[in-house]
Amino acid sequence: MNASASPRKRRKKPARKAGLFSWRYLLPAGFFVVLAVFLLLGLGRNPNEIPSPLIGKEAPAFELPRLAGVAAPVKATEAGKASGNAPAGSQAAGTQAAGTQTAQTPAAGDTQPAASKAPQTPDTSANGTNGTNSISSASLRGKPYLLNVWASWCMPCLQEHPQMMALAQRHRIRMVGMNYKDRPEDARRWLARNGNPFDEIMVDAQGRTAIDFGVYGVPETFLIDGEGRIRRKIVGAISIETLQNELLPAIEKLEAEAK
Repeated sequence: MNASASPRKRRKKPARKAGLFSWRYLLPAGFFVVLAVFLLLGLGRNPNEIPSPLIGKEAPAFELPRLAGVAAPVKATEAGKASGNAPAGSQAAGTQAAGTQTAQTPAAGDTQPAASKAPQTPDTSANGTNGTNSISSASLRGKPYLLNVWASWCMPCLQEHPQMMALAQRHRIRMVGMNYKDRPEDARRWLARNGNPFDEIMVDAQGRTAIDFGVYGVPETFLIDGEGRIRRKIVGAISIETLQNELLPAIEKLEAEAK
C-alpha cells in the first residue's frame, strides 16, 4: 500500500427521516384513541346515575328543623293505591289532589312563584310523626323512605314535581323533602302553589347535611331502607321514564325485601 496515498473520506449517510409510525406520530394518535373511548363510554351512561360511595352504606346522621306552616301532603286513596296507574305518563302524572294546583312554570322575570290564592288545608306539619319540631335520621328509621333534595329557586325541581306528586298520590313510600339553601317563606309559597308531596320536610339552610350526602346540586333523590342504608341515588330531575324504569322498580324491590 502506498503510504503517501491519502485516506479515503467516508461518506456520511443521510439521516433517516422519521417514519409514519414513529413515536412522534403514535403518541398523539394514541391520545385521541383513548379520548374517543372515554367519550363513547360517557355517552352510553345514564347522566342521572352518578356513582356514590354511600350506596349500600348507612346514610349520614342528621337532625334538622322542620319546615312548618305548609299544607298537609297529598295522600293516595285506597282506590288509587290499588290501581297503581298514576305515574304511567297519563294525566295523573301532572294532576294533584282536590284543593291544590298543578305545577306551573313561573312567568318570565318571576324568580319566586306567587302564593296560591286557593284555600289551603290546615297545617298539620308543625309537629310531625315524631312529635317534635325537628327531623332526624333516627326518627325516620324503621320504614323505607325517599329523600328528595329540592329548592324553590330550582327549575329542574319544578320539572320533576309532577312525578313527585304522582308518586305521592300512589302513596307507595314515605316521602321526605330536604329544602336546600332556601328561605322558608319561599319554600312555603312554592309548595302552596305546586302542591306538597312530602310527608316530612326539613330545612337544610346552610347545605351542610346535603354535603354529607354528597349532593352535587338540586334536585337529587335518595332511596333509603328501613335500616337507614342508602340503596339508590338519582341525580337531576326525575322524568316519567326515570320514575317508571328506575325508581318504581327499586321501590318495589325494597318493599318486597321488607315483607
